Amino acid sequence: MSEAPSRPPSRRGRTLKLYLADGTPSGVITAELGVSSVRAAVASRTALPELIRREEASRTGVYLLVGPDPDLPGRQLVYVGEGDQVKSRLAAHDADESKEFFTRAVLIVSKDENLTKAHGRYLESRIIAAIRGAGRAKLVNGTEPPFKGLPEPEIADMERVLDEIEILLPVLGFDVLQPTIGDQAPAAGALSPAPTFIAEIRKAK
Repeated sequence: MSEAPSRPPSRRGRTLKLYLADGTPSGVITAELGVSSVRAAVASRTALPELIRREEASRTGVYLLVGPDPDLPGRQLVYVGEGDQVKSRLAAHDADESKEFFTRAVLIVSKDENLTKAHGRYLESRIIAAIRGAGRAKLVNGTEPPFKGLPEPEIADMERVLDEIEILLPVLGFDVLQPTIGDQAPAAGALSPAPTFIAEIRKAK
């Protein structure tokens, strides 16, 4: 099996599509980049039932549960998971007392449903390593060894998925993959810096 390749930061412009599922910013929000096959869906803890009912939550994917760390103001706690049907994992975590910390959840799936269980485990492992390397949040996960159960061509595909995840998460308010301010260089496993987005609201004439 091949090790994950190095991933230089992208400087290309990207188009971001956001969808407010119930028409408000406090409900479920989906996000995707241009013609990408990767879609993220995010919800607050109170809107989690709506997220679980969405079609995206029935697919194979990865997810993050994020909330404030009561032991250190300004730091976040984060749990990273994967599942064949993400909704069953999210429902179980919502009822789990050990997961009371999270206030927001985000899931990442493929629009064309081509992610497998092995892909999900690889993405989970890489995201955990990136969060540890960034040092911005405290992982609630236990020790997770690197997952090396993919052939080289599929690793390349999943690294492209990670390219999109590292853009989507900060836009949706999840900065756990980004190195803390003042770091001289990203620690081992950290992903490349997030891009800058410019928002323009056009008023009807």
